[in-house]
Parts: sequence; structure tokens; C-alpha cells
Amino acid sequence: MKKFNIYIVMVLVGLAILQLQSNHGKKTVMFYGFAETKETEINLDHPIEVNKIMVTSGQRVFEGDLLVEVTQADFGFKQNNINHQMEGLKAEAVMWESNIRSEIAKLSAQRTAMQGEISSQIRQLEVEQKVNKALLEDLETIYVPNQKTLDPISVKINSLKKELELSVRPLTLQINKLKQSLRNGNSPSKVQMEKLKDEMDYYDEEASKLSIEAPLDGIIGNVFCKEKENIDAFATLITFYEKNPTMVKGFVHENLILEVEVGDTLEAISHQHEEHRCKGVITGMGSRIVEIPERLRKNPTFKTYGREVLIEIPPTNYFLQSEKVMLNLVKESKDSRFLGMFADRF
Repeated sequence: MKKFNIYIVMVLVGLAILQLQSNHGKKTVMFYGFAETKETEINLDHPIEVNKIMVTSGQRVFEGDLLVEVTQADFGFKQNNINHQMEGLKAEAVMWESNIRSEIAKLSAQRTAMQGEISSQIRQLEVEQKVNKALLEDLETIYVPNQKTLDPISVKINSLKKELELSVRPLTLQINKLKQSLRNGNSPSKVQMEKLKDEMDYYDEEASKLSIEAPLDGIIGNVFCKEKENIDAFATLITFYEKNPTMVKGFVHENLILEVEVGDTLEAISHQHEEHRCKGVITGMGSRIVEIPERLRKNPTFKTYGREVLIEIPPTNYFLQSEKVMLNLVKESKDSRFLGMFADRF
């Protein structure tokens, strides 16, 4: 019976320890912050003139919606100049092709004339050789020397054939080279035309950027330009926010700095609507002590100081831009692990 009572006492002591652990084993760190969305500044890398603005601050837009129509002052002039140069180079290419064909025709005619002239001489000698041979065959007595003599007409014919080959071959090579150049389109203006084409492609690509569109669904922040206004390169035209906040910038009091670490998970709760809440993860902390914004102080008239904390939250939340949120971080106290180890024995 006594042994049974001892077990009951041990169980009750264990339950008491667990209750003590639940009450005192954890510590809640609470501070405030602002819900913020990632801000995107929309600008261009060249000076422009604003033609028409399609949106206003606070307007919700969807990906691909037209925000601003702009033009570049010297954009049209550059395109027209390239088109003019292209037309000139095309005319030069036509002229080059015409000259090449004319040169081919000239060399072909020269080769044909040379072939005709030498071939005519060869045919005349061949006819003369045949006549002489026939006369010799009709003679009754023919003097035949001990060594065969070389026919002078044959020598001349062979000489003319070599002359024909040596004269015609360079012309043929030159004609073939010109024809190959014509097939490849190796016009001197071709390289310039390719360069101008690359420039035109660049301007065509840049032209598509002159109609500024929303990069994704979101909300227009500030509009820094006016219609018919000239804007410098890289000057901000519009600020753009995502639809829902994706981060919270909080300020933890300097007395609680050691309770907060990067990687801690906490709960973000709307200050006005407690049903709007979500989990967040601390992703960064400031490197110095700063003044906590008045709106986030318990007593707005009393200056307090702390450390800036950045918390990443999922985009599927109901917070508004710059909405005040309460941040609850539950951490184990220094005695919690000891109590937990003690409780495990029961």
C-alpha cells in the first residue's frame, strides 16, 4: 500500500514539474514592426520624354499592364539614319554585283577570243600537215634518213597548245574566283551591313522597352514623372510594390537584444486585426542601436532605442503595406532544459 502511495506521489510530482515547465520553461519576447513589400524602382538607361502615364499611386495593376509610354529624343533619328545607310549599302552591293558580272563577262570574252585565235592557228597547221603528208605519200621515192627528224609543223602545233593552256588557265582561275565571290556575296559593304543590322536589332529591342509594363501583379507606389516631361537616364519613373508584404521590419528593445537571433521563428500578428497572423523567420539584424520609430513605442513621447530586425513572411498574408504588426517570439528559458531533463525521469 505504501509502495502504491509512493507511485502516486511521484506521478503528482512529475505533473507538477511539467506544469512548472509549461509555465516557466518558456519566455515570450514581444516587439513591434511594419509590414513591408519589396519596392522596385522602374527606370531606363537612357534619357526619355514621357508621352502618357496610364496609372496613379496606389493603383493595383497586373503583370503586363501598360504603365507609361515614353520616347527617346534621338531614337527615331538614329533608326532613320541606319535605314538610310542600309539603303546606300544595298545600292553599293547591287553595283558591286553588276561590276563582278561585267568583269566575268569581259574575262570570258577575252578567254574565248584567245582560245579562238590560237585554236585557229592550230587548225591551219594541222591542215598544212595533212597536205604535206599526203604529198609525201604520193612520191615514188622517199629519202629516209638514218635518224628520225622532228616535223617542224608538229613542233609548232605543240608550242601553240602549250601557249593556249598557259594563256587560258589564269583567266579561268580568275573567272572561277569571281563566280565564287558572287555566290558567297562577299561584297565590301556586307560587313558594314551586318554591323548596321546588329545596331538596328539593338534599337528594335530597346523600342520594346519604351512601353513600360508591370513586371508582375502589384501596386503602384509613387509616380515621379509627368506627361511631356524630359527624364534623365536612370531617373526613377515609378516605384512598384508586390501585392502583399513579404517582410516585416521590426525593432527589438535594446534590453531584449540577446533574446533574438537570426533563424528564430516567430508569429506576426496584425495590431488592428488579431485574426490576421502568419509565421515569420528572422533573416537579418542591424549592426547598430537605433531610435525606435515613434509609432512602435509603448509610450510615443518617450524615446526608446533598439536593434532593427528583418523578418521574412510568406506572401500569402493579409497585411497591408506599412501596417503595424506585433511580433511574438517564444523561446526556451535558461532553466527549461534542466526542468525537462528532470521531468523525463518521471
